[in-house]
Amino acid sequence: MTDSQHIIVGTAGHVDHGKTELTAVLTGINTDRLPEEKKRGMTIVPGFVPLVLPNGLRLGLIDVPGHEKFVKNMLAGVAGVDMVMLVIAADEGVMPQTTEHLHILHLLGIDKGVAVITKADLVDDEWLELIKEQVEELLAPTSLKDAPIVVTSAYTGEGMDALKQQLMEIAETVEKKPLSGHARLPIDRVFSKTGFGTVITGTLWSGSLKEGQKVELWPSGREARIRSLQVHNQKVEQALAGQRTAVNLSGVEAMESPRGGWLAEPGLLRESRRLDVSLRLLGTAKPLPQRARVRVHHGTSETLARINLLDREELAPGGNCFCQLELENPLPPLIGDKLVLRSYSPMITVGGATVLDISPPRHKRYHPEIIEALEARTKGSGADRLAEVMRREAKPLTLVAAAKAAQAPAKELAPLLGQLKEEGRVLALDIDGDTSWLSAEVEADIRYRLLALLREYHQKHPLRNGFPLAELRPRFFSAFSLKQMNALLAWWQSGNETTVKGASLALAGFAPQPNEKEQALLERLEQAYSDQLFSPPLWEVLSGSMKIKTEEANELLQYLVEQGKLIKAGDYYFHAAAPAQAWQRMKTAETVDGFGAGDIRELIGSNRKYTLALLEYMDTHKLTLRVGEKRFCGDKG
Repeated sequence: MTDSQHIIVGTAGHVDHGKTELTAVLTGINTDRLPEEKKRGMTIVPGFVPLVLPNGLRLGLIDVPGHEKFVKNMLAGVAGVDMVMLVIAADEGVMPQTTEHLHILHLLGIDKGVAVITKADLVDDEWLELIKEQVEELLAPTSLKDAPIVVTSAYTGEGMDALKQQLMEIAETVEKKPLSGHARLPIDRVFSKTGFGTVITGTLWSGSLKEGQKVELWPSGREARIRSLQVHNQKVEQALAGQRTAVNLSGVEAMESPRGGWLAEPGLLRESRRLDVSLRLLGTAKPLPQRARVRVHHGTSETLARINLLDREELAPGGNCFCQLELENPLPPLIGDKLVLRSYSPMITVGGATVLDISPPRHKRYHPEIIEALEARTKGSGADRLAEVMRREAKPLTLVAAAKAAQAPAKELAPLLGQLKEEGRVLALDIDGDTSWLSAEVEADIRYRLLALLREYHQKHPLRNGFPLAELRPRFFSAFSLKQMNALLAWWQSGNETTVKGASLALAGFAPQPNEKEQALLERLEQAYSDQLFSPPLWEVLSGSMKIKTEEANELLQYLVEQGKLIKAGDYYFHAAAPAQAWQRMKTAETVDGFGAGDIRELIGSNRKYTLALLEYMDTHKLTLRVGEKRFCGDKG
């Protein structure tokens, strides 16, 4: 059993069926607090009061509106309840909002509660038995099929003790809410109070809130700090999941935290305009056609949406299917959240949905693999869902980044990532001393395509060290940072898949192997540059004089450069020995005054353009140190 402080009991039922009177008798408090409510004699917004039971259990009781016009307010009220009192007046029996409220409770998965028949003093026993049978038939196909039925009268007090006893017994079976999750609260009321600032109220869905904690408001995106908290009208330092909470915020105006918005940990909520969902249509609803326009209720939020059925043209009453909701205005759900769908006109509840993906691509219809993937999500474990998040992100993620992507606490994901690593479904990369995790499916896909590219590249360019690293990132690692790419390359190298050679990537074990003809040409070309160490030939002229075709000459040139036989200095190629030989001559003739460019030109016996190009190379590689117009011998090493 959960702590009674965290249990929220909601009332539901048709207008004027006695919900508020019942609440008043149970608690001694009238929840119609607004002047308009008192004037009209009906509840418009959810009213909240503490309910103390005979055994000392202190529950939170929320009285929600029953009038059809205020069903969205009713939805806001029951969004966070643990158990419910479904109220049916004995003199009227089951009415339209009784049925719709029950449908909503059923779609939200609320299965703990009691059916309360009120106003028993207004009917005779025979009529009362008929109403009880009617209620039993109503509950039978719903999540409240096992709910007890209690007959009461707020006027005479009949049944109140029995009702309290039932509430105590049901409260014992309520499961504890997840206190470890991210803090998230749907806002159902907001107001400004002189001397306090902005106050919002709602039922904390998960996690906890503390004084001084930073939070974020959706949809404004504004960050605020919690100045103070109240639970059951009592000031507290911390509010826990399941508690009806009033949050006093500093740094924001009331208009920045509207009813229908959310309060959550910074960075948790993402704006979603398309959702993958598992949809269930009520048996009492009309068939739902493709592209039907519906009203989507999530917590205290509401928007219109179009339904994209993925495997049919129409969903029959009582049916289930996978679909995409194209939202006209964004919502911020998490995976696993439940939605209530109402028809556009007339506004009646027609079904419910469970969120499977908050940022899916637009799916093509009638694709079996898409349906299979969605089916797997409904049956998968926490590790399976995390693996899918990692696959969708398609890049290495730290634990913190993975927690943000999965919208789950990092401490809950850490063991799941360890499990996925053991199962070979993610791999761990060391990046700057911190572990990042990458989907093994993503890694395998990149590796398969990359190895195919390298095999083709080696076949086409057998004299080159490998594929240029600078060209890899945009082709294979567009979502990766440079450090992430290098970490994966290091992972492959440790597994003898690939190897990095200078600025190139090659298959492990690959080495350029010139054939006999190529080897002879390479030796002649290198010798020509060695013979003319400081006045090298122009490559195009040299290769042309040897009758080498341009394409072959380019491959031979790159081989000589990659193998360290030639260097490029400015616009010219030199034999690799030229810089060291020039340095040696400068060292031999070194003076305290240094060398001008002309001095060095005479030392190496070259012309000005070759000398300047070679000196720029030597400056870059620390062989020479330039001070003004003079150069001194640098560190040869």
